[in-house]
Amino acid sequence: MARYIGPMCKKCRKSGEKLYLRGTKCLSDKCVLMKRGEQAADKGRRRRVSAYSIQLREKQKLRMMYGVLEQQFHNYFQRAAKEANTAAALVILLERRLDNVVFRLGLADSRSQARQFVRHGHVTVDGRSVTVPSYLVRAGQAVGVAGDASAKFIKPIAANKEPSTMAWLSFDPAALSGRVVREPGAEDVKDIPCNTQLIVELYSK
Repeated sequence: MARYIGPMCKKCRKSGEKLYLRGTKCLSDKCVLMKRGEQAADKGRRRRVSAYSIQLREKQKLRMMYGVLEQQFHNYFQRAAKEANTAAALVILLERRLDNVVFRLGLADSRSQARQFVRHGHVTVDGRSVTVPSYLVRAGQAVGVAGDASAKFIKPIAANKEPSTMAWLSFDPAALSGRVVREPGAEDVKDIPCNTQLIVELYSK
């Protein structure tokens, strides 16, 4: 599958706000967006934009946050459209992706790094190696690290990360493994910095 290999900071500049795609760099003074003062400048800039432009921007922002391509994102939306709360169901599907779960557990600094770990076979689900970042985890499944070789470079990352605050996940730092306590619900995706209702309106046209 094709993937984006360009500069991550360019995505943040395009959206006009931090998408936290570079892990710890986004939290430091090395953040290009903050260094250039573009985030504040964008908020203070008055431009006439259409409703479609606003909706498209929210869709692109959510898509870039989770690192999925257009067709894949569209497939997620079609699946979410079958649920009563389409906006929440869309984000829940994205949250259930294995690369996102690895990131949420603190085993990677960013979703892109987590995706790389999964592709290279460093992550297991219920003790079996899974190399598909888009794999959707289910309630009760355990996510861990594949062997000592993988743990050697993942452990320092996990040690420097704050414990996961996601109520639907549990994590054991000593074992470098986590468990999906339950599938995420609408209450777990309220803090996503994106107006998902605008995305529903965009696809409903």
